[in-house]
Amino acid sequence: HVIKKPQDYHDITYDYLKRCALQDCIYVELMYSPEHAERASGIPSKEHVAAICDAIDKAEQELGVIGRIHNVAVRHYGVEACENVALLSQKEPHDYIVGFGLAGDEKGFPPGQFKRAFEIAKDAGLGCTVHAGEMEGPVGIIEALDNLPVTRLGHGVRSIEDENLMARLKDENIHLEVCPTSNIALSVYPDYESHPLRKLFDYGLSVGLNTDDPPYFHCTIQGEYDIAKSKFGFTDDELKKVSLMSIDASFADDATKAKLRQRVLED
Repeated sequence: HVIKKPQDYHDITYDYLKRCALQDCIYVELMYSPEHAERASGIPSKEHVAAICDAIDKAEQELGVIGRIHNVAVRHYGVEACENVALLSQKEPHDYIVGFGLAGDEKGFPPGQFKRAFEIAKDAGLGCTVHAGEMEGPVGIIEALDNLPVTRLGHGVRSIEDENLMARLKDENIHLEVCPTSNIALSVYPDYESHPLRKLFDYGLSVGLNTDDPPYFHCTIQGEYDIAKSKFGFTDDELKKVSLMSIDASFADDATKAKLRQRVLED
């Protein structure tokens, strides 16, 4: 209820991208909920998107960090609301809107019922990811893989509980958006020692380090890389590999991916 006007969206986007750039972050996929934006402000989503994209342009020109957007549907708003977000993504495309995701109450709203929303998003040319395998165990991940055209999982860490599922993730090259600090804060795992990040990486899965909701969990992307090093024993070369896997799994266009890979390899 505080972030309402398009200028508010511009300012908070630029501020966040600036914080990321100061941590040597070179690419960010921001999650944007059209439902939240319109409900809070009464202003059409496309006006907020235009402001966000202006901030992305400014951040790239001034700071060198590249930003892109996921339109996110909130599952506990209901199936129809999520389909409306997908339809909006189709109706109002933008070069910077590259992904579609599903967030919200994982346990109460299993992924299979949102199949049509994801089909709409995929047909609109968007990459697809879904929040799964955090509060709900392997069954939610399996249902998502069976029903949705996803190439990434938001979290996905509880796949560690099912060896057959881990093999499937590896075979299908499904990327896990791992958020260690968030997982500890929300008691998915009691401590870093019991968190499966290291095991998932060693198994050969595609994993990335992510912040989930940085201000809420008091974390940063640099902090997540530091934790991977200090708590999980990742080497600099392994962290570079994590960054490259994240780029490969991103929803950026091929030219942008090539540019990002070059920046990582030259570092």
